[in-house]
Amino acid sequence: MIEPAGTKMCPACAEAIKAEARVCPHCRHPQRWWSRYNPQAVATLWMVVFVAALIALGVFFERMLGPKRDFSEYRDQIAVVESKFSHRMNGTNLLITVVGVLTNRSDFAWKDVGAEAQFFDQQGGLIDVVSRVGDYGGVILPRHADAGFKIEGKAAHPQSDYVSHKVFVRWAKDVDAWP
Repeated sequence: MIEPAGTKMCPACAEAIKAEARVCPHCRHPQRWWSRYNPQAVATLWMVVFVAALIALGVFFERMLGPKRDFSEYRDQIAVVESKFSHRMNGTNLLITVVGVLTNRSDFAWKDVGAEAQFFDQQGGLIDVVSRVGDYGGVILPRHADAGFKIEGKAAHPQSDYVSHKVFVRWAKDVDAWP
């Protein structure tokens, strides 16, 4: 069949329609594939958007929940610069407190930095240990920076037994790790 000038055949219903028609007036079939009237094109576009969103979400969760730096490899790059200890009474309890400064010489920031203070008597024997657990809003130690810390706990011996102390950094989490 020969089409009159200015018309074309609908590929779905084979009826003659105007050449400029976007949708066939007989069967409602879209005449162009990339048309907002074509449900297949709209579905394909939404599927592409959905897949892109899933990929972005996957990358986000991989960064948040995926493996992080292991602190043990960087333990030697975090050091105690200075520390001092003191005693105070809280009711009937003798508390021992250590304050000091940590320095981070690594290229990475650390959070929930945990420190342990060991206390020694006159003969150099270990008599007490107090740890600072980094779970309660612990120290955040930026890369190539210093940060203060405080460790406090109930004393196990009389104040006169405490002669010296040493402080060690025992643990830390990668600052990018999920809480």
